[in-house]
Amino acid sequence: MPGRFADFFRLAGGLLYWNTRKSWFQLRRGRSPCPCQSPSDSGRAFETQCEASLHWASAERFRRVCPLLVQTPQGWRCSVHTADVRPFWGRAFGYYGGALAAIYLTGVLCVFTFLRLVGYPVNVFHVAWPPAWHRVGEARGWFFMEKARRAFAANRPSEAVLYLSNAYEFDPSNYDVGLTLAKTLQSGQPVLSNRVYANLLHQHPARRDDTAQVWFRALLARGDFEAISVLAHDEVLAGGQHASAWMRALVFAARQSRNDAALRTLRESTSPAAMPWRPLLDTELLLHAGHTVEAHTFLTQGDWRRVPLYGIYYQVSQLTEMNDVFAALDLLAQKGTAIDDETRVALQLAAYARQGADRPLRQLVSQLLAAELNQPVIKLLSAQLIRWPDPAFLARLYARFRAEKIPFNTDTAGAYFSLLCAAGVNADWPMFSELRATITERAGASAGFLAELEDFFRGRSSATRITALLPGLPLPLEVNYALIERYPGAAAPAVSPSKPRVDSAPVLSLSNGPALSPSQSPAVSLPKPRPSDGTGKNNP
Repeated sequence: MPGRFADFFRLAGGLLYWNTRKSWFQLRRGRSPCPCQSPSDSGRAFETQCEASLHWASAERFRRVCPLLVQTPQGWRCSVHTADVRPFWGRAFGYYGGALAAIYLTGVLCVFTFLRLVGYPVNVFHVAWPPAWHRVGEARGWFFMEKARRAFAANRPSEAVLYLSNAYEFDPSNYDVGLTLAKTLQSGQPVLSNRVYANLLHQHPARRDDTAQVWFRALLARGDFEAISVLAHDEVLAGGQHASAWMRALVFAARQSRNDAALRTLRESTSPAAMPWRPLLDTELLLHAGHTVEAHTFLTQGDWRRVPLYGIYYQVSQLTEMNDVFAALDLLAQKGTAIDDETRVALQLAAYARQGADRPLRQLVSQLLAAELNQPVIKLLSAQLIRWPDPAFLARLYARFRAEKIPFNTDTAGAYFSLLCAAGVNADWPMFSELRATITERAGASAGFLAELEDFFRGRSSATRITALLPGLPLPLEVNYALIERYPGAAAPAVSPSKPRVDSAPVLSLSNGPALSPSQSPAVSLPKPRPSDGTGKNNP
């Protein structure tokens, strides 16, 4: 037995060693001595001993290296003359190749068995065929993704996050796994979440729009306005179909952070995607510098014809904020057909509230509530009530909401939470309690978190920014905008129902122009407004 083992290792090395020496012997053609025949013999066939086989335990096993060795009555002899000694590389490659194939197949079977025992959904082809090896990573990613789903279902979030991290590590090309991980980490580990989102943008350019939108919502909810500025700046320069929505995000983030660096960089850009935005950027930079009069001139006299659709929203809303409501409504009447119904009605509501024009405001609200109440309308009116609190208006909306008997589910959660926030802003605590009870009962929401939200609206919370709570609220984008605008810093005390809290603004008198009458209120047709998710070209 020891001799067999020794010959096995002699074979492993001898195939290479003796074939190399024989090749050199053939190359030298008689100028070098034969490496394997005994030099004391004649060198003739069947008479010359094989010196190379003398050290083997069995000379017969040497035939695996050189088949020229044959058995004769005198013993083992070389079957060719010295000049005909030659290498057998084919035999060597055959043994080496066979050994490697056997080792490889053994490894494949071992790895395949192990992976199947663990639970990875792979087949032997995925393990054996190198071009299919990426399928093993995908299978491992799927395996850990399934474990993460089960952990989430069992209310074990820490374990689920660990499984998600493993799934993304094993299969970084899986977009759904990466997106789920980024969403899960966005509240507790925002830095890591941002890194995953950035990787998704880079690795999946075909899904850039979807990734950027989800990332933006996460950044907005937690108030990371510097990151929003960078993201929105890049998306505007990308020149996609949602450029208007990204410009709105950039303007909003720059105002909240009081940092106009991204605006200036975009203004100085010579990119074709940036050029149409210059009138808007010039106006916004003037506002950041405090030059309100010059900005008003840009709004009313500048050339805005090449500015994309958000330019209309920007002009009208900015003129409204400057108390030039008549100019805002006149501009809206001229260009309002270019934007969607939802955006146009939101601008009208804001203009009437700023002016204090109760009759046209209530007429417009009545038209909205007369049709079937749907989620876009609830979102629109909730955002309006957050920006311009009006308890009587809220009571009408909530009465209509209750009459519709809208069920609470995944699709309608945004409407319920929007009304909850509107009730908190308007200090309607009975409504807030009723909505909170419904949400807690049907969604299993944390009663403690909703109590903390109520404390914030009552002005007795330790949180200083609404963005401390927004990540836990499934709110529409417009409602997030409204809440951040209203509570950019410290939590403000809730308004009294008898005295709605509104931004102070002088009501336009007759000296500024004719007063608006109800008949002058623009007609509204909003049975089913298109959702304003902040990403559509008509939803700045």
